[in-house]
Amino acid sequence: ELITTTLATASRIAGNAPISTRQAKKSISMASQTDIALGYKFEIEAYNRLVPTQDRLEGVRAFNEKRKPDFKGI
Repeated sequence: ELITTTLATASRIAGNAPISTRQAKKSISMASQTDIALGYKFEIEAYNRLVPTQDRLEGVRAFNEKRKPDFKGI
């Protein structure tokens, strides 16, 4: 059951926008190594890097059109 659940979770994560997935992994890793103020700064910088991406626009369009997004990693 563990392997099945793990593979299902990995598949779900892999379907997300690659840029935001990488950023989320960095944020999770950093969270255990820093204080809250530095963590907030890191999150703001990450958000600002993600806003101009085409994947963000695709995510918004897909949500509005009620369809699955087609993320390209750009």
